[in-house]
Amino acid sequence: MDLVKLKAEIIRDEGRCTKPYKDDGGLWTGGIGHNLEAHGVSWTDISTWLKTAIPADLIDKWFAQDVAAAIDCCRSIFPSFDDLPDNVQRVLVNMAFDLMYALRDWHDLMAAIAKKDWTGAAMAIMDSRFAHQGPNRCSRLAARIVEK
Repeated sequence: MDLVKLKAEIIRDEGRCTKPYKDDGGLWTGGIGHNLEAHGVSWTDISTWLKTAIPADLIDKWFAQDVAAAIDCCRSIFPSFDDLPDNVQRVLVNMAFDLMYALRDWHDLMAAIAKKDWTGAAMAIMDSRFAHQGPNRCSRLAARIVEK
């Protein structure tokens, strides 16, 4: 998988924020889509970074860990993950970066991936709550998954 492309795509979709912010679900987030609360970041650190900034090296460290976790997640959900085309792998990891193991609940997507039905996979992406929350991101992911 082209990790350089993957990381650029995720940064485009998530953004890179040096100040903590509350995401759509009300959770403190920072860096590149890094859920500060889920990772046990203290309120002391969050409040400090609200005044200063999250150190760039820490954002980079979190990002590397979060990408690795998303790849591991995809490998556990999709048995043929390592044999899928690069563009499909990148789409799935991009989705897992945001959704993680909730991706297991995407039965239509999982079935389409198992059959290598990229059009069906794109339709599953677009016909989701995820697409309603991030229509531009999902349009890019759906288009990317059907690339040749």
